[in-house]
Amino acid sequence: MNQKKRKQSKSGFTLVELLVVLVILMVIGTIAVQNFSGQEDKAKVKAVRASFTTLENALERFKLDMGRYPTEDEGLSVLITAPEDDDGSWGPKYLKKERHLQDAWGNDYVYTAPGPDSEPFEIISYGADGSEGGEGKFDADLSNLD
Repeated sequence: MNQKKRKQSKSGFTLVELLVVLVILMVIGTIAVQNFSGQEDKAKVKAVRASFTTLENALERFKLDMGRYPTEDEGLSVLITAPEDDDGSWGPKYLKKERHLQDAWGNDYVYTAPGPDSEPFEIISYGADGSEGGEGKFDADLSNLD
């Protein structure tokens, strides 16, 4: 009978053992969250850089057809909708979807023409914070000229 009681008391986990396992799982979870926390914003920065190439190509095709780059007033939307002064040279659409006119954070790209240093244009994303002049890896402004 004594042996039966000993076997019953040893089966199962103690509260201390369960707490140790929970602490270990929490530490592993914390490390995993820290490792993956910046990945989404890193991917968004890369997506913006890739979008710059798409927009630059569309602007070059626009220039080939129209003989000029879009004005600042026309902005990038002229890559989707024909300008008012179109003489039949425009198109077809230089960008298929309007979402290409927004950065990875959902903010509209800023288009300036002419750009700085004799560049014909500049395309800017204000980064994760969506406001001009941000600092840090993800809030800093991004430009196609960088």
